[in-house]
Amino acid sequence: MIQLTKLIIGHQSELLRLENIMLSSGNVYALIGRNGIGKSTFIQTVSGMQKALGGDILLDGQSISGFMSKEIAETISLVDTRFEGVEYLKVKDYLALGRAPFTDAFGRLTPKDWQVVQDVASELAITHLLEKFTDQISDGERQLCSVGRAFVQETSVILLDEPTAFLDYMNRKLLLELLVRLAREKKKCIVLSTHDLDLCLDQSIPFLLAANGEINLHATLTKEEILLAMT
Repeated sequence: MIQLTKLIIGHQSELLRLENIMLSSGNVYALIGRNGIGKSTFIQTVSGMQKALGGDILLDGQSISGFMSKEIAETISLVDTRFEGVEYLKVKDYLALGRAPFTDAFGRLTPKDWQVVQDVASELAITHLLEKFTDQISDGERQLCSVGRAFVQETSVILLDEPTAFLDYMNRKLLLELLVRLAREKKKCIVLSTHDLDLCLDQSIPFLLAANGEINLHATLTKEEILLAMT
């Protein structure tokens, strides 16, 4: 569970603020708003990569301001907008990067770590990609692999910064359905920034609406209400 209290986000100056929002395990939340309003900064701040200008972020009652980087990596995983792939890096080895917070000083993986990789690949139906190089698979496949790496990390919180931006409609739909299912089954708290309003409405996903310098949580919104708030 994430609790955001009197949070102010930005760089040198304030972009967005919120009063008090609780995000529960087992749910996906869609962060929406106009381009440039601060959605990526919000994601970076909640992930611990960007310092908040004010307020606090609590994970299961503990402030992340007191977390060491290893503790954050064991609790929060981040998926960027696009993974381009790396030459000669196999999918199985890319997924295994998610085990980095749990390996020894030499980065050695145990049979248990590799089993986690195998289990996640099976759940995401990407087992057939494990021996392929990450720069030789499609955009949709690479994005599934990025999500897979986050699940291999076995964190309670997963943050995704516009993960469907470069995917076609069918892959956007499949990815969103997958996130909703895995959040429910694995008891994850998932937050993704997105412009796919219709797909989120179809899945009855709650919205974190960024508008007029604020972020507010809405269990339900119509498309008309969203567009009006963002004008």
